[in-house]
Amino acid sequence: MGEFNLNLSTRPFPAYRVINLGLLLLFFIVAGISVWQVTSFQDYSNKVMGIRKQDQTLRVEKANMETQLGELGTRLDRPATTAKLAEIDFLNNLIVRKHFSWTEVFANLENVIPDNVHLTSVAPEIKKDKVTLQLDIVCRSISDESEFIRRLQASPVFQDVNVAREEQKGPGPGGELDVKLSVSYFPERSPAEKGAP
Repeated sequence: MGEFNLNLSTRPFPAYRVINLGLLLLFFIVAGISVWQVTSFQDYSNKVMGIRKQDQTLRVEKANMETQLGELGTRLDRPATTAKLAEIDFLNNLIVRKHFSWTEVFANLENVIPDNVHLTSVAPEIKKDKVTLQLDIVCRSISDESEFIRRLQASPVFQDVNVAREEQKGPGPGGELDVKLSVSYFPERSPAEKGAP
């Protein structure tokens, strides 16, 4: 007769209960991760759909704005509109010229001009945001010219001095210099202007 392996101890079966609990816990963890992934996927899908709708709306708005811009450009390209804009620029230039003070220009130049430099011509170029003075001067020497340029640059009213032409009158080193220069003029920086009410 064969042998039978009988286990008659108090714990005849292996500890299946602990293994089952571990597997159940693992199942809940995997299920939780799966639910989180599905939720995240739906959330990101909704965000992508929202971004696509917003992008489509912005593209439509851009197309509308480009159409409006084209219509406005067509209106501005008309000869009547161009003529009106030129007239407005002309009138603005006249207003700026009307407020240009020759007295103030000569007072500011008088403050910086040396004794041996003589001013022969002043011609302003007036634009909306900038005034440039074209100056013709006669001086005895290069040092007098240099002194005048140094004083112009040191003044808060004048800036960006550029010598356009320098010509000596008469033979020899003792002849006078005829100089043409341009300088930016800022009347609002004038001390007299600041003190005005």
